[in-house]
Amino acid sequence: MKITAALQRLALATLCLVAPLLAQAQPAYPRGTVTLLVPYAPGGITDVLARIVADRLSQKLGVPVVAENRSGAGGTIAAQAAARSKPDGQTLLMHSSAILPVALSLPDSTFDPMKELAPVAFVAGLPSVLTVHPSVPATTMPELLAWLRANPGKANCGNLGEGANDHQACKALERASGSQMTHVTYRGLPPLNIDLLAGTIQMNLGSVPVQMPLVKEGKLRAMAVGTIQRVATLPTLPTLLESGVQFDTLAKNAVFAPAGTPAPVIAKLNAEIAAIMAEPAVRTRVDGLGCVLGAPDVESLRVAFQRDWERARENLKR
Repeated sequence: MKITAALQRLALATLCLVAPLLAQAQPAYPRGTVTLLVPYAPGGITDVLARIVADRLSQKLGVPVVAENRSGAGGTIAAQAAARSKPDGQTLLMHSSAILPVALSLPDSTFDPMKELAPVAFVAGLPSVLTVHPSVPATTMPELLAWLRANPGKANCGNLGEGANDHQACKALERASGSQMTHVTYRGLPPLNIDLLAGTIQMNLGSVPVQMPLVKEGKLRAMAVGTIQRVATLPTLPTLLESGVQFDTLAKNAVFAPAGTPAPVIAKLNAEIAAIMAEPAVRTRVDGLGCVLGAPDVESLRVAFQRDWERARENLKR
């Protein structure tokens, strides 16, 4: 009994000595400025959401959180930069699910965002709408498909990269009309819209909050939404599916970290971002952007992106 008691006292004393050392072995987070990479040009909804998160997260973490735009290659330049950064939570990525099909379609690419990036927190989903330049002589989807059929190769359809959601939508329009279009790639929606408004390109599947103000001003014409169901704020617009175009999407914007980032860091970031998205002022602003909120937990986010990844694989086989 005496030996056992002595061993217990020794173990306790050892633990008291080691515990502070173990605590010191876990580096504090964050350590200085956190960078939130944005895969598209400034001005788009992903960029706006990233800046909302960065601003509030900076206040919560007590360090600067800087949203940094690195556009190009349909969003994969920023995604790969994040994936290859040190997995310590100091570099994050605002990742739109729109870049998943892009990553799959890049020639000779070994980049796998589902393996190289770790889900952190869902931010907002973004409904899409097909808009056309007013010079297009169509006011309904049947008229648009008929016009494309009668003018093969004459329409230019803008996109954010081969394999991106808007590129896939253009391909679906080609299949539905039995025609062909010229696909024109841009680094972000703002420069794409400059050409769309000028009539250099004739159509694009863009985000509802960005495109609809232009529609209301008469600068563009809305044809259909790209979601599975009609958008509540646009009840008169049919879905592409209703119109015979086999395509639907909801671009999901979420924060990701490099794979291998410590679980406590991801848990901390998830809790902070979930709290940010639940703030009344933030919810009001997100609603005003035309975005939708979703489940904040990491597992729901992982499942949702895995579903989009598998679906993108199937779409690219068509």
